[in-house]
Amino acid sequence: MNIDQINTVAIIGAGTMGSGISLCVAAAGYQANLFDVSDRQLEKALARVQSCQEVLIREGISSHEQARQSLARIHCYTDLGEAVAQAQFIIEAVPEELELKRRVFRQIEEACPPDAIRVTNTSGLSVSEITRESLSPELSAGMHWVNPPELVPLVEIIRGEKSSDETIGLIYELAVKLGKKPVLIQKEVPGIGLNRLQFALFREALGMVEEGVVSAEDVDRIMCYGLGFRYPWIGPLKTADLGGLDVFFEISKYLFQHLSDAKTPPPMLADLITAGHLGVKSGQGFYDYGQDAAGHILDRRDSSFIRQCRLMQEIDSED
Repeated sequence: MNIDQINTVAIIGAGTMGSGISLCVAAAGYQANLFDVSDRQLEKALARVQSCQEVLIREGISSHEQARQSLARIHCYTDLGEAVAQAQFIIEAVPEELELKRRVFRQIEEACPPDAIRVTNTSGLSVSEITRESLSPELSAGMHWVNPPELVPLVEIIRGEKSSDETIGLIYELAVKLGKKPVLIQKEVPGIGLNRLQFALFREALGMVEEGVVSAEDVDRIMCYGLGFRYPWIGPLKTADLGGLDVFFEISKYLFQHLSDAKTPPPMLADLITAGHLGVKSGQGFYDYGQDAAGHILDRRDSSFIRQCRLMQEIDSED
């Protein structure tokens, strides 16, 4: 199969990730077959899609007509076999549970065309374990989308033990056509790429707050106005190149030994969870959000992400 033969992409699972992925697929001109087990879940998914489209229209990324056409390309199914029967590319996006993903992957393989590409959207599970019983493991791989998938450019493509070069190349091509910035993860490791970096930073941030070094608010300010200000344009390794590898080497020699190497989450985090402070969804986490704040916070986040994407595209076009 080549990229020009792909016209229908099936998305299995219509949660937050699946609905966002379906919008990406449809906005790029492909038919998006969105599956879930109930009409109610599919209705909620379409409502999420339309809510995101409203933000895209408001920010000038999409017109009303483009949004209408994209929505028309999303076809909803409660029969998995029907959803994948005519699909050339299938994205499994069910919850992050190994046995569930294995079972769904088997169901996909029983119903999809024999040459269809099948990928699992996972943020840390082993692709090889998910596809262990696959009849065509060479056609399978991982494709980790980042939340919110309709806005964040990164997609991590994870090579399984038996993924073919042709499969990996085709996934990469499709990701580019969907407007994404793909990276190739050559070796399966827990957490893949993004989450290894994210949780290394999270562990250090938790340690600093728990030890009283800095407040939660100031940890976020350090990130947003310092490291985060740099990182959209120069990542940590290019930052080291610019600062001088000899300088970073000398700092690493004395600083590494003082960084957190905790093997378990700290009591502070467990205490927040025990108290029911789960973050935005409960109204309080490290911050007090109040009631009914989630919608406003997510809307502001999405608008900010869109503006950042626009700026990144402008700068990329100058290279």
